[in-house]
Amino acid sequence: MARTRFVKSQAEIDAFRLVQATPEFLDIWSLSVNFLSDEDVVAELLPPPLVPAREPRMSVAVSEIGRSNCGGPFNGASINIACRFRDEEGLYCLTMPMSTDTAVTFGRELYAEPQKLADISLDRRGANVHGTVTRHGVTYIELSGRFEDELQQVGRHALGKHFYFRYLPAPDGGGLSDALELICVTYSTTTHELVRGGGTIVFRESRHDPVIDIPVVSIAGAVFSRSETHTTAKVVARVPAAQFLPFAFGKMDDLPA
Repeated sequence: MARTRFVKSQAEIDAFRLVQATPEFLDIWSLSVNFLSDEDVVAELLPPPLVPAREPRMSVAVSEIGRSNCGGPFNGASINIACRFRDEEGLYCLTMPMSTDTAVTFGRELYAEPQKLADISLDRRGANVHGTVTRHGVTYIELSGRFEDELQQVGRHALGKHFYFRYLPAPDGGGLSDALELICVTYSTTTHELVRGGGTIVFRESRHDPVIDIPVVSIAGAVFSRSETHTTAKVVARVPAAQFLPFAFGKMDDLPA
């Protein structure tokens, strides 16, 4: 029998494993803005074996997660790139800031999501919805949406594939440890309410989060929604560490700075 809470009993291990196998994110309010970027930039940002989709489609979202079974309530944001892996279409997440350390720890360790701790806000005032992400005193992501129509009940279910690379730096600072894993996370999402409208994106200079390097060529529109998501995951490929090394520092702050 374990005498401290640092060492878990079998019953406690089973409870942890159940949460890790079946994460639930409920009462999600999201502002998402879809846009087209530059083809060459998208091709540069996608680590192989991922390849670009037919169009250089990207999206940026700011969300409030009201409840979860793996970290309570928190706010989050993400920038995603449309991509393909073999014959599957999906999304590659470039960055995923979170508002709590619990959310960061869970997402980075389980799925290798590129998460960092940030101040994240989502505000709705009448027809206007505004979202921001701030780190190191810089609001480097700012979204705005205007929605003339009312939220519509939709009850729409969708499955989406999201791809992440799980890796560890070599402890001697010599690169990455061994071959790394490409993880495919299936997002099973039910959208309860939704409204479409116009949106704007502002990316600002940040040495630690250089999203300003992403061109916003044209904005396709904005969506404000209430949804819930359940996730499952599996390893779908092994990737040579040397091949991924140029992409490995994207979820870190600029340490030499």
